[in-house]
Amino acid sequence: MLCEGSDVSTARRALINMRLIFERTPDITRPRTPGHTSRTARRLALLVAVATVPVLAVSPAAHAEDPAPTELVLPTPSQYVPVQDTLYAAGDTGYLHRRETTDGSTPTYQWHGYDGTERTVDDFTGKVPGQQGYYGAGTDVLPVPVGVSGVVELRDPATGESTQLTVPDGQSTVGSFGRTVLTVSFNEVWQVDKLHILRVQDGVTVDTPVDPPEGERFDRYPVVAGDGALAVVRFIHGRTLGILDLTSGTLTPVASRVSVDESWNIQAAVSPTHIAWYQQGMSTARVVRRDDPAGAQTSVAVPPSGADIPVVGLAGDWLLTTYRPAAPTEQNPPLRRGGPLKATPLAGGTPVTLLAAAQPDLFQVPGGGAITVGGADSGDWAVRRVEAGADGAPTLRTLSGVPSRPAAVRGIALSGGQLVTKEEDSAPRPAYLTRKVTLTGTPAAGPRTELTTAPLGDAYGQPLGAGDGSVVHVRHDDTTQRDILVRATPSGTRTEVVPFDRNTPSTTGRGLRDAAGRYAVYGSGDERAVVDFEAPGGGAVVQRLTTPAAALWGSKLWTTDGTWGQIEARDLTTGTVTSYSVGASCVIRDLQTVGRWVYWDCLGQDVIGGDPSTPFGVYDLQTGATITLPKRGELGDGFVVNHDTSAATLQLTDFHTGTATGPRTLTDLPAVPNWKNYDVDKFGGGVAWLDTTGRAHVVPSGVPAQPLTVTTADAPTAYIRTADATWNPAWRLSKPATAAHLVIKRKAKVLRTLDVTPAGAALTTRWDGTLADGTRVAAGTYPWELTAAPEDGTGTGITLTGSVTVTDGA
Repeated sequence: MLCEGSDVSTARRALINMRLIFERTPDITRPRTPGHTSRTARRLALLVAVATVPVLAVSPAAHAEDPAPTELVLPTPSQYVPVQDTLYAAGDTGYLHRRETTDGSTPTYQWHGYDGTERTVDDFTGKVPGQQGYYGAGTDVLPVPVGVSGVVELRDPATGESTQLTVPDGQSTVGSFGRTVLTVSFNEVWQVDKLHILRVQDGVTVDTPVDPPEGERFDRYPVVAGDGALAVVRFIHGRTLGILDLTSGTLTPVASRVSVDESWNIQAAVSPTHIAWYQQGMSTARVVRRDDPAGAQTSVAVPPSGADIPVVGLAGDWLLTTYRPAAPTEQNPPLRRGGPLKATPLAGGTPVTLLAAAQPDLFQVPGGGAITVGGADSGDWAVRRVEAGADGAPTLRTLSGVPSRPAAVRGIALSGGQLVTKEEDSAPRPAYLTRKVTLTGTPAAGPRTELTTAPLGDAYGQPLGAGDGSVVHVRHDDTTQRDILVRATPSGTRTEVVPFDRNTPSTTGRGLRDAAGRYAVYGSGDERAVVDFEAPGGGAVVQRLTTPAAALWGSKLWTTDGTWGQIEARDLTTGTVTSYSVGASCVIRDLQTVGRWVYWDCLGQDVIGGDPSTPFGVYDLQTGATITLPKRGELGDGFVVNHDTSAATLQLTDFHTGTATGPRTLTDLPAVPNWKNYDVDKFGGGVAWLDTTGRAHVVPSGVPAQPLTVTTADAPTAYIRTADATWNPAWRLSKPATAAHLVIKRKAKVLRTLDVTPAGAALTTRWDGTLADGTRVAAGTYPWELTAAPEDGTGTGITLTGSVTVTDGA
């Protein structure tokens, strides 16, 4: 039977496209017809929003005769790791940097003036031809190689003025400061025997050779710090450093007082008043006055940051430290923004944290202070100057903001008003981020919080909301070769269950079908497993079915016995089975359920190549009538949503009156491969999708919702009072509630009013058997009353009553 208004040709075309996509890899599950994929696929999407960015309320596309529901638009979250803006030099008028590009192309060297100007430095390579060293730091002049001729152009990037300097034959460049180039020459066995100061005077390169102290030999790359007036150089043996006056060529040896005789891991910093150096692995840095480098040394504690390697700098009378990340010791380590930026008084004292995170780049400004890149998070990332304030304390000044990049989000779920997204790189590890969305009145979104970590990749880990704030997903255990169902709750509880104890290919992850509260359905083909995450003794499989038709509502499992047109509801707590006939002349292979509505379909979610004209519709449990639908789709409260992948539109069909209206277009929405970019909230009536720019949209259906009801209740009638135990009742609802409170009574007198916590479409509270002042109530039986109102304002509220018997334990 072909249902009236169904678009068979569109369905056939989309079915063929879906088949081509999913047959490329082995998959234990198969999708349904267009707009009607498995419950896992129905929960998939691209991106969602950050809490700190304002949201927009706009009107989506709709029929002219229909009032347009108000829409919530949420921007894209930012990547956890900031855009890298690498520093290379700092002068008195600006700094040299390269900012990571968003398209992966090679960034260019840019000179950023402190006045805000930005100029490209053409041909700069960070070093002169074929060499390594310390170039361009501490001045406003940069060395730019001219071909391979040994000629170096000393260019002022702010003014464009330049001077050419020729490196003599037999010398290799190892550094430059302003218009001074430092080189080394070698003896007959290719050991460094001299350091050379090169300058241009009257158009001619002048060479001032510098010999090492007696008994010492320069390191092959000797320069570790400097500015236009002096340079700090190192020798083969790290016990001694040299302070080189770039004007006179005078070299002053200084005892480094390092812990090991290694020069390669010594670093240094030069300010207008001080010289500091530090050897990797030591707990202190050494500092001397610049005007008396051979004088008294001060030992300054270097604050640690785990295993990271400190990088030192100077600002006034403070030692600065950033941190170079240590090599990771685990596979797939968490993402990092960087270590903190700290300042320690040279005279001793407690370090001060200036930035929560910073890149290890730390370059001295000749006139005082240093620049680095960092901030509180990627949205606060900037190039900043650290300098001494009027009171001598270090201060920060922002020189240039570094824009963040959008994060990659690979899954979405909307359930009980909780919007959950699987985000690859907006947190240190792939994670599920959740936020409350309210669509009544002016739409609003609450703050984003991390629920739990998520698996890598698109297929595995797609989130499915269970209506009570919990999220269910599938992960693959590569060691055991098993699919594992995972449930994470708002309280932080994480429960894992293996639905089938057999090998599973690590290429799919689409077996998750439905979830409601403590239960979930998983499987493929004609095999289904029902999992109870709160079963006694821990999560467990409580039902195994040989049918593809399985859906959950409260504690009821909706399925079929294989009889044509027959469906049944199995109570998972009592075992009671109630049968219904939808009047269809076919075997039902797929079910969805929301309260009084049961969506049935004879095509089936795992059938590829089947006849899309097979019957489908909605059965009304209140009237016993079957409602004909124009298109297959995902069931909501009184409506279905169809993603027409051929037309690239998302459409809603309202059937709550018992007769389906013509589909209403919510938005243009192209299909995405392997997963869906929209979801329907069966516990709240909202619809969410993501546009091509990465913004998340949430809109009310505009269809009147069913009255607020309790789907399952867990309110123990007995409570043994001990120091660590509380009475913890919980109720799962058909939709979110508000203004909820529970009162404890004694002979009609209210003894205690308890706060009730909403989580999605669920309510929880706790009681320790005391009055508000902490006085313990006497052992006995206490009536209670719970009241709550529907959050959407549709229908009446609920009032539940019961009692709890309090006894004292050990």
